Amino acid sequence: MNLTIMGIDPGTVNTGYGLIQVANNHVQCLDYGLIHAKGKNFSVRIHTIHREIKKLCQLHKPQHLAIEKVFFGKNADTAFKLGHVFALCLLESENQGIEFFEYASRYVKKAVTFAGNASKELVQQFVVNFLSLPKEGPLDATDALAVALCHSQEYKKNRRQQQVLEKQL
Repeated sequence: MNLTIMGIDPGTVNTGYGLIQVANNHVQCLDYGLIHAKGKNFSVRIHTIHREIKKLCQLHKPQHLAIEKVFFGKNADTAFKLGHVFALCLLESENQGIEFFEYASRYVKKAVTFAGNASKELVQQFVVNFLSLPKEGPLDATDALAVALCHSQEYKKNRRQQQVLEKQL
């Protein structure tokens, strides 16, 4: 198995991204960072995020894009705006033929740290150690890598289950 996964931690000002490559049982970090969407105008920020997601997809050519689900907390306006970022990622993955997956934040944290209520800092520590990153980087970027790692685990688990089912038939 050779699979490139792009993880996204959506944000309307800073969107975290992380790309990993999974080959057999080896996971390697290809790239990670933040997309800084500057400007007060929301449409300008959304355009910036879309442009950068598109560039990253064209550069790294991921087969899968995994994103953290939009959480509806106390602020409906924020959730609504995050939904726009989610939608543009979905649209770009469809435009480029990339399979799209979404995961709840608690699920990602549990997959990476074994605790669904882990802090961003603990997630970062696990991700940095697991991927042997030279530096910690921004929290949103390591969150995006955590989403990609979570997806890689889910993908492997689903492939193993599929193989078992095929053998039984």
